[in-house]
Amino acid sequence: MPFITKERRKIIDSQGWTGFGLTGLQPGDMCYTFYKPMVTSWRANPKWTTADSLYRDMKMQTCQMATPQREAMELAWQVFFQLYVMPYELKKQQENGDIE
Repeated sequence: MPFITKERRKIIDSQGWTGFGLTGLQPGDMCYTFYKPMVTSWRANPKWTTADSLYRDMKMQTCQMATPQREAMELAWQVFFQLYVMPYELKKQQENGDIE
């Protein structure tokens, strides 16, 4: 769940989720750190190639991560995909027609 409190976001944005100002590390803290760059990239270039690139990067990175970080990144991707990529795809389906 990347939608952590604004206070925690400020700390993470300035110090990272391992920052000394953040007490009681929560799974959402790590998820937020992975989710925010996905959203930033998407907003700069909202199209399928951006989603493809972000997914590829996520899969490559998670191969080298410890389990809690990997889970946080994969969950960040799932939330991002559902909130940003699927609305885009549904719009394209309306514009270009369904696959028969």
